[in-house]
Amino acid sequence: MPECTETVGQGRTRCFEGVTSSKMTQGGIDGGGRATPTSDPHDATTAVLSTPDLLLDILRPLIDGDFMPVLCSLSLISKDFHRATSSDQFWREVCRQRWKGKWGYHARWERAVADYSRCLTVKQQRGTSKDTAADDEDTFWRERYFFEERDSTRDRISAEELSSLVFDFRFWIGEPTLVDGGRIVVESGLLRSVSTEIGFSDPSPCEERVAGISWTARGRLTGHPSPEPGIEWFLDERSNAMQWGYAPDLWPRGNVQRLKNWGWQIMNPNVCLRAIDPAPSSSEMDATKSGEEDGEGKCNNDLWRDLLDSLENVPLRNTPNVNGQPVTVNLPRMFIERYELVDETLMR
Repeated sequence: MPECTETVGQGRTRCFEGVTSSKMTQGGIDGGGRATPTSDPHDATTAVLSTPDLLLDILRPLIDGDFMPVLCSLSLISKDFHRATSSDQFWREVCRQRWKGKWGYHARWERAVADYSRCLTVKQQRGTSKDTAADDEDTFWRERYFFEERDSTRDRISAEELSSLVFDFRFWIGEPTLVDGGRIVVESGLLRSVSTEIGFSDPSPCEERVAGISWTARGRLTGHPSPEPGIEWFLDERSNAMQWGYAPDLWPRGNVQRLKNWGWQIMNPNVCLRAIDPAPSSSEMDATKSGEEDGEGKCNNDLWRDLLDSLENVPLRNTPNVNGQPVTVNLPRMFIERYELVDETLMR
């Protein structure tokens, strides 16, 4: 008896032993919801599109959080597409694809998986009906997706959340280097991490004015490169203004910012700190490298890629010429636009 094959998507082939080619015209969907062989291309397409698992396999490579309007429009094509794009599996994959390119992916994914498991456990303990439980399960990942999207637009940080993060600490301006022609170029301090263990510990309400500002929280700063102990930090949760130092004499004021990749950044005219992406707690997930150090003590620069890619060599303000040429420094465009440390009259 000859063996017939049928391609069902993504290069996979199914074999149907004992089925002759003359019988292929009787294809369709069997009682188990599986596609059966057919010689009619239209029937074969219908068979695949009416099989939820196969349809999801076809859509999976297209799932990307940045193209949600397109994906959502697929639900209007047919009932089968609507069923596939409304399924729990579909939205779980949407969450994974969307989050894996964002800061905090591992922690965010693990929280969602844990919440999903707790949700199922609670339903089982309450004796929720099978149909209702299935409906709730199908909405969990969709609701979590939109919850995280809303949270990603939040630009305020609480003292508690701040204290849960660990930061990579870097100066804007690095060491000077003598180059050809006797010209001095100051390298970017962003190329080298000074500390990858900065923590804003022991948050507590701040009930007094410090350095002329009424802060809402204060605490102890740890991991700072300064050898002197006793550094305190101060945060205004209403404006994200932040400052640290040896009270009442604090270093320049800065602010906390939310980044496009959903991470957190703290910057002032001297330094920039970025929250290190938490590594996964599960051994089954890929370890993030954002906070790992290499053999030379440099922190992985992926965390800083956007700033490093925008470095420009510009003349420093109020700096005497050396060998008749201005001293220049490599700074990111964002810094140049924010702080007046650059002599723009010398810029071309």
